[in-house]
Amino acid sequence: MWVDFNQMTNIPGIYAIGECDYQYHGANRLGANSLLSCIYAGFVAGPHALNYTKNLPTMEGDGGHAAELARQSELNAKLLKNEGEENPFKLWRELGDTMTKHATVIRYNKGLKQADEKIVELMERYKNVSLADRSQWANTSFAFARQLKNMLELARVIVQGAVLRDESRGAHYKPDFPERNDEKFLKTTKASFTDSGPRFEWEEVDTQFITRGDAATTRQIKGD
Repeated sequence: MWVDFNQMTNIPGIYAIGECDYQYHGANRLGANSLLSCIYAGFVAGPHALNYTKNLPTMEGDGGHAAELARQSELNAKLLKNEGEENPFKLWRELGDTMTKHATVIRYNKGLKQADEKIVELMERYKNVSLADRSQWANTSFAFARQLKNMLELARVIVQGAVLRDESRGAHYKPDFPERNDEKFLKTTKASFTDSGPRFEWEEVDTQFITRGDAATTRQIKGD
């Protein structure tokens, strides 16, 4: 029986594409697998996502799709007309240097807090970006500048979430807290957007199917 795999996850409106998608090869990350998942899944998910959004019922109080289109158009117009002096590519480079210095595998709370301060600075400077290309056709610098705002928001989630987790687990290693702390941190970190910055909450991890006596399996599932 044919099943239409449209790449949507079990969360309505959220699609899995690329390395997070393993429905074709299983949960093993290989180069060729991720290429298929990126290219093929992208071709599949794009039209499905567009169709999904077009057929969503209007929710009370959200103004409907026309209101969101107007909001996005206003953001686009403002960015294209912005007369600031900041180069978005320079801001991106500074963001990359900051995250590489403070938020890769080895993490210290002092450095993470410094990184967050730097990101806040970059977000303020982002308000004054100026684009060399102001056209509305195939303008890659405009698309990059729009995505840079998302990068800055997500960078704050990474560094603030890392500050809250005082332990070492998987690729999150804090020399000041070298041991894994299951009692306090065997939880999923969840972040949501607010105008004043990311808001965090914790969700318990379901370990009922982990055999307690199988230490190696337990370590693997829990992130070691």
